[in-house]
Amino acid sequence: MLKNDLSFVIVKNGEILFESREGGVRKILETVRDHGQKLVNSALADKVVGKAVMLIALKVGFDSIYAKILSKSALDIASKANKSLVFDEVVESILNKDGTDICPFEKSVKFVEDPEIAYNILCKMVFK
Repeated sequence: MLKNDLSFVIVKNGEILFESREGGVRKILETVRDHGQKLVNSALADKVVGKAVMLIALKVGFDSIYAKILSKSALDIASKANKSLVFDEVVESILNKDGTDICPFEKSVKFVEDPEIAYNILCKMVFK
């Protein structure tokens, strides 16, 4: 599903709704903010899915999620929500771009379980 160096793709009824080469939580948040209801019952394929992206996915109502790399916390969240999930590799945590610490988005939702609360926290970080 992820071809041509794409970072993420959103598909609904066999039609590509959105695709991006830009990685990270920011672009997914922008897409959700700008097209929220259109995304319900679609599928998300993303290179890296941590807890932050998984909580966004639950808020949106994606039917299924594919991740090349999935964090253990994202796997736990998806399992609790009975979300259809396919992944290539599970990692302990998602790191920042330098690989020196946990991703700041992941840190911000570490103790959050509610998708709506997570979405609001992440939006405040991105759309200051």
